Amino acid sequence: MIDYIKLNTHGIKKVFYLDSVDSTNKFAKEEVTDDNVLIVAGYQLKGRGRFDRLWESDKGKNVTITLVKNLNITKVHLVNFYTSYIILRALKEVTSFEATGSEGLFKLKWPNDVLLNGKKIAGVLTELVNINDNPKKFIIGIGINVNQDNFSDELLKKAASLRNFFKKEFVINDVINSIVKSFYENMLLLDQANILMELWRLNTDIFGKEVKFRLAENKEEMRGEVLEIADDGGIKIKVSDNNNSKNISTFYTGEISFIY
Repeated sequence: MIDYIKLNTHGIKKVFYLDSVDSTNKFAKEEVTDDNVLIVAGYQLKGRGRFDRLWESDKGKNVTITLVKNLNITKVHLVNFYTSYIILRALKEVTSFEATGSEGLFKLKWPNDVLLNGKKIAGVLTELVNINDNPKKFIIGIGINVNQDNFSDELLKKAASLRNFFKKEFVINDVINSIVKSFYENMLLLDQANILMELWRLNTDIFGKEVKFRLAENKEEMRGEVLEIADDGGIKIKVSDNNNSKNISTFYTGEISFIY
């Protein structure tokens, strides 16, 4: 269970604990007007990720939170990359004593996922309320499989949890604290795009790999080799077509969906 009263909230001004809710991001958009607000849910009825994919989560076993944060920032894509990098750091911290070399097991997957031993363990859904405002209001949803025991057959081959991998229960409160603490302590990185993106690149192993993907508006399966992730957040892929010719294209968040 999550004991929200004991949250060491760091830069957070207000915490909402919801036993169950449709979506913490939806609650944040409809009910929260303040800055530095954390919404913690024991269970999300309609948790979702990119492209409105369902996020499966058993009650009280995982991290399902949303952070409402106002930021003076022009390069809005950095928030997504920053948050996924912070999650990676936090997960390394909470598991550092569980297994020798556990740090190397966590990797970042473009654009907003964290993998554990090649399987998805965490994801970020960042929503911008009004791009023309300054500061801009960000709704940052975070889902992490912590003590999840079971996954559907569809997810079993591509999803992981801390409990399933490390064979022990983790304290949800500790994971949330680690994320919030790291988020607020490293915010200078949001003003240092080149450093942030280089840190992100150093923690992914996608370069040189062949990937399968679809364009957002097209169901046709495509494949190609990942060449680079640029400072503007774009992923450069050498795309193979049916004639085995290769064209280099750059895609951005929301334009493509990877196929596992």
